[in-house]
Amino acid sequence: MAFKRKSYKDITEDIVMQLTKGILKEKHDFKENRFKYMLSNTPVKDIVKIEGALNGIHNVFKKDTDYRLSGNMVEWIPAGDMPDIGTEFHVNYTFSEPSGITDVNPGSVTRTIVEAVSREIDFLYAQMNYVYLSGFIDTSTGNALDLVVSLLGITRKPAEPASGHVTFGRNTPPSETVKSGETHLYDRKKYYGLKSIPVKDISRVKGNLNGKSHTFVKGADYVLKDDLVMWMVDGKKPDKNTVFYVDYIGYEEIKIPEGTKVSTYSREPKNVRTFETTNDEILKMSGEDKWEVDIPVKALVSGKSGNVYAGAITVMPQPPKGIEYVINKKDILNAAPAETDEELRNRAKHALEVAGKATLVSLKSSIEGVEGVRSVIVEDMPDGVAGIVRVIVSGGDEEEINKVIEDTRSAGIKVEFERPTVVDADVTMTVILDKGVEPLPVEKTIDSNIREYISSLNIGDDVMYGKIISTVLSIQGVYDIPKIRINGGKENIKIKSWERAEARDIKISTKFK
Repeated sequence: MAFKRKSYKDITEDIVMQLTKGILKEKHDFKENRFKYMLSNTPVKDIVKIEGALNGIHNVFKKDTDYRLSGNMVEWIPAGDMPDIGTEFHVNYTFSEPSGITDVNPGSVTRTIVEAVSREIDFLYAQMNYVYLSGFIDTSTGNALDLVVSLLGITRKPAEPASGHVTFGRNTPPSETVKSGETHLYDRKKYYGLKSIPVKDISRVKGNLNGKSHTFVKGADYVLKDDLVMWMVDGKKPDKNTVFYVDYIGYEEIKIPEGTKVSTYSREPKNVRTFETTNDEILKMSGEDKWEVDIPVKALVSGKSGNVYAGAITVMPQPPKGIEYVINKKDILNAAPAETDEELRNRAKHALEVAGKATLVSLKSSIEGVEGVRSVIVEDMPDGVAGIVRVIVSGGDEEEINKVIEDTRSAGIKVEFERPTVVDADVTMTVILDKGVEPLPVEKTIDSNIREYISSLNIGDDVMYGKIISTVLSIQGVYDIPKIRINGGKENIKIKSWERAEARDIKISTKFK
């Protein structure tokens, strides 16, 4: 029998009735072809009332017409009305003499004690109800839902930290170093890498030619290319399996180690977003006489709070030696929140489909289970060719996705894995603010909320013109939006099934009403 929570009001009324009048309310399940039901507290003096469902509607049954007291049992009369089969009915009956307590008004001693006890019983009912609901996938939440889906071998996807690239650099060349007599064995290879990089210039290359010591000519016999000695096809070369020596001028190696921390700037520590590099890199010469290197970074906090816009990362708490600046040239907005209860429920309900394998549904469910995957589109015969399936996946590790595809696809079926085509969304708007509102914080909130809305869209979702308007109008301090353009127009941005929208330029001008 399913558990049903009893309300505080019912608990209080039942205790008062039993205490003052000796009346007890007892629940029974009506079963087919069963006419007698034993009452728990005996001896039974009288049945006061029986309530239940008749033809799906609440009904109070009639004594001596629908039922009668038979000893200590309720006996249903075949000719009368009976509760619907499989439903509950409640019997109110007396089993003792009234206690003589008559004052149960609010504030009385009796009422105060009863309500205090009823409150504790109600709390126990609430706990029992929570435990009961925690056992089902549609009603459990939070940790309880995690435990339910674990029976299917499924775990909740954790929040994903934002990741992207930052540029470390300096505006002047590093100090020079002179390397003399670096040895290499000539074995007829075209290229020979120099050990101390980056290399500014080669001073001399000396070796054996036809058994004699010889200094080779730069530009005719060899050239410097990408920190390598490249021997010219038509030039002279050292004797095979002999040693040649290289004198050259290099630059001091400036290394940015893995784990180097960088951050945004704010006077409020709680608003600072910190990232760290995920691998080692060496500073290299770039165009315009600058020395830069792009390094992948990952936020130290998971979830969307780690998202930052282009140019926000400018601080190095402990700058690596020789580095003068750091900056992120592009937005880093790919953080994802932890999987919600509803998303986890939906994925769990498809768990058995994954076990089936070789179907489009199982393929989609398997890919959705990869950590970091945000959206999946599966197309059968995308170009009308049998045996071809195209999957378009937003987020997640490519290697892990390919592994899941190979483990799930049917033999003989070719699965084409693609990333969605990015459609840039540019928003220009004029916003009228309430009097006395600080424009800058409101503009930042508008920018953030629009980007958050667009980033929440899945593959194939249109960018809704009206949704952006409602998003902005919901911000405190915004009075009206007299002008708004999305990619130059006043219409939704239509997104094809293989595309995904991303916010690019958001330009906001403000006025006061």
